[in-house]
Amino acid sequence: MTELPEATVTIDEARTAVGTTPGGAAGYTVEQLARKVGMSARNIRAHQARRLLPPPVRHGRAAFYDDSHVRRLDAILALQRQGFNLVSIEAMLGVRAGDEAPDGLTAMLHRLAADHPALAHALTRHGVIGRATDGTVRTVRPRPLRAALDLHRVRMGTVPALQTLSEVLDSLRPVADELVAAVTARMLALAPELVRGGAQSSWADLDRETLLLTRGVVNLLTEAFRLAVENQAEAHVAELMENHLDADVCLEDSSVIDNG
Repeated sequence: MTELPEATVTIDEARTAVGTTPGGAAGYTVEQLARKVGMSARNIRAHQARRLLPPPVRHGRAAFYDDSHVRRLDAILALQRQGFNLVSIEAMLGVRAGDEAPDGLTAMLHRLAADHPALAHALTRHGVIGRATDGTVRTVRPRPLRAALDLHRVRMGTVPALQTLSEVLDSLRPVADELVAAVTARMLALAPELVRGGAQSSWADLDRETLLLTRGVVNLLTEAFRLAVENQAEAHVAELMENHLDADVCLEDSSVIDNG
């Protein structure tokens, strides 16, 4: 597997972004902060909703951000440029809690990080695993990890199973980008009321509608992909296995006949 570069932004560097507004300093409005870091105000608010960015300090009806918010957003953007998705960044910054994994699984993840750092890094980029503040490896998305490890039932080892998971995720990422964009656009075209109120909506309303639409797109694509894969697997896996069997091996009545 191709070696992947380590993240140039460290977790400790990113964590220094949390702070308080300097005494007496007004700081930045969300529009000023957006211009300073090169990010839309909507994305800044979305990061707040995900708890990736601390809330601003409020003075009366006004909300102000300080240089700690600038550093935090710079760190998030740098990690995104390195290929980390928001789930991975949440795990790296300690926002997303890791799954309580059994001791055996935790030990396996530590061995993986030590013996196969490129593979561990790839799984971190996809948000499957992450590192806690003390450097320990933890599960972030247990379902894909368990699905890969469950391949031991077909006598596939741990490392090949996790390599397969990483390769599948690499292949699906550009497809997922296209599908999410296309499906979201289609849903908004067919049901414009999904975003209610239009320009009159508050930012809180728009953030809530965005989260609901995101969950809807994820659920739809997840179940549709599951159905498509199930249909294709039922049609082709048996045939593919037959094609890969040695000509001297015959499968009949669920028994294996060894002619050697």
